[in-house]
Formats: sequence, C-alpha cells, structure tokens
Amino acid sequence: MTHLSKTATAALSAAALCVVVAACQPQGGPAATDEPPAAAAEPATATAPEATADTMSSDVLGAAEIAELLVGNTVIGVYDAWNLTWAEYFSPDGTTKLLLRFEGQDDMEARGKHYSNDEDQYCTEDPEQNAYCNKLVPLGDGRYQQVYPGGEKGAIYNQILEGEQLDAFR
Repeated sequence: MTHLSKTATAALSAAALCVVVAACQPQGGPAATDEPPAAAAEPATATAPEATADTMSSDVLGAAEIAELLVGNTVIGVYDAWNLTWAEYFSPDGTTKLLLRFEGQDDMEARGKHYSNDEDQYCTEDPEQNAYCNKLVPLGDGRYQQVYPGGEKGAIYNQILEGEQLDAFR
C-alpha cells in the first residue's frame, strides 16, 4: 500500500495531476533528489527540453488557462527522473483517472481530484488528500512543462488528447 501511495502521489501531480507528478514538486512531497521508485533508478535517456527563464516570464499559463486546456481531456506525460510515463483524464466533475507506467513494472491505476487555487495555480489531489499545485509553460512544440511556485520544473505533458482516452496509453 505504501508503494501505491507514493506512485499515486507522484502521478497525480502531473496530473495537475496529477498528475500527474508529485515527486517533482516542492510543497510537501519528496524532493526531486530523493530516491526514485525501485524500477526507476536510472533517469531516462530522452530528456525533453525544459522551460527557460524567457518562456517562464511571458508564457506561463495560470489556473483558468490550464483548466481550459485540461478539463475534459487526457494528458499523456513523462517524468524522466523516475522513468515514468502516465496518462491522466481530467473529468469535468473534478475527478481524475490516472494510469502510471514505471519502466519495468506493470501499469498502475489511481484516482484523484483536480481544481484551481486562489494563487492562480492548477492543483491535483491524490487519494490521501495531498495537493500538488503548479502552472504550465508551453514548450513551443505542442508540449507543456509543469512549473512549481519556487520555479522548479516538473513533468512534461507530451500530448493532450480530446476526451477520455486512457486506452490510447495502454
């Protein structure tokens, strides 16, 4: 159960959640330098370009823009530091459905919540009610990167698919 809690927490941040990746955010979750899950000891070799200071200052999406982009849609993303890919559906009713895939492990499923806060951030919440809030920066090629309140960069949203398309990830 502990392993499921950690992975659900990580993924729902990226999702945000979740999801979609809680471990890469600063408020309350494990630091990015903490030990990754057992199957993800080595970082992935294909590292996505990160947001730059220039894009962060001018193109940062706040909560309303993120909600417009995500609600009713499915995100497929990656967190290279943990060799993690995931898909997360952001339901219009405020819930999320998430599929996590750590390299070398079976897919895992999780559920959570999504919402915006009064600091113009978009948040996801895991089943233990841990909230992970961030903004997004467009990378200029149709992908987005999470940015946390202290400027830390998080997961990459590689695709945003219309509607609930978790099966596209399987």
